[in-house]
Amino acid sequence: MLRRILAAIALAVAALALLFFVGPVYRIAPPAEPPALPAEAADGTVLERWIAAREAAHPDIVPGAEKTIVWAHADRRRTPLSIIYLHGYSATRQEIAPFCDLLAARLGANLFYTRLSGHGRAPAAMGEVTGDDWLQDASEALAIGRRIGERVLVVGTSTGGTLALWLAQQPEASSIAAQLLVSPNLGPKDPNADLLAGPWGAQLQQWLIGEEHRWQPANPEQAKFWTWRYPARALVPMMALVKEVRASPLEQIRVPTLVVYSPLDQVVSPQRIEDAYARLTMPARRLHRAAPGEDRSQHVLAGDILAPSGTAPLLAEMLAFIEALPETPASAATRAQAPLGTQGVSVAR
Repeated sequence: MLRRILAAIALAVAALALLFFVGPVYRIAPPAEPPALPAEAADGTVLERWIAAREAAHPDIVPGAEKTIVWAHADRRRTPLSIIYLHGYSATRQEIAPFCDLLAARLGANLFYTRLSGHGRAPAAMGEVTGDDWLQDASEALAIGRRIGERVLVVGTSTGGTLALWLAQQPEASSIAAQLLVSPNLGPKDPNADLLAGPWGAQLQQWLIGEEHRWQPANPEQAKFWTWRYPARALVPMMALVKEVRASPLEQIRVPTLVVYSPLDQVVSPQRIEDAYARLTMPARRLHRAAPGEDRSQHVLAGDILAPSGTAPLLAEMLAFIEALPETPASAATRAQAPLGTQGVSVAR
């Protein structure tokens, strides 16, 4: 009798385990077609107006968060190098500003700031988008970068770094001169977040988190330019994107890559960053451990809002990295400038 009871229990446990592992999983689908940009204009005016018109479809965008181009020249000409910035999850282009502006000025480059779908708007908008939308946003950003520059420098922070790693594996990656990943999100600090990317992830999100996720901004500027409360279901596509990129063949990326992170990061896992970096095999790569900064989470490592003292060191590190690359528009531009000092510890592997 006892043997039958134990067998029945074992069968029930096996059935429940099978039910769990065959449960629904949130999937990411790459864009089927390249972004359709407007016809080229010699001075970029058509492209600029097209971007503005598309952003105008969302009247709740926070001023200062919208997609925009910062031109190196008044006539909006194409430059040998352009920069695109991919901001992090729940953030906007103000995240590490003015870092990209300073980098663009040093390199004489046009600069495009994207705005990931759902971001920089009313909180409910975060719950309306998918991971597919963010891949489309990244593809569009690269296409715009290619339109405004002959070669593209990609800068991504946190989940923007995740998207940069995805872009570096696409056919268009041949146009990317280099990429800077600041605290790239290869997995949140909390390992339980991985559950959201597995079977029954959406259901577990409801059970573990509830309807809304919120956190406390560090200051009024972060409260303005970050979405600090939003539908918790928006966490599921973010984790699906992280899982997708983490499982991708990072070893095949050929884009020169600088990774800057803090071992004290309280938002994403430093170990996941180190593990992903160890898989990179391109000749031009560098892992830089940033010196402790002002950001209490040790995650946003530059920018006037959270880490103003980190901007100059990050700029110096990036300029030194691209200057050491074989002759490119970026390296040529940096060699024409006076060198800057650096802080922190660089580890070339």
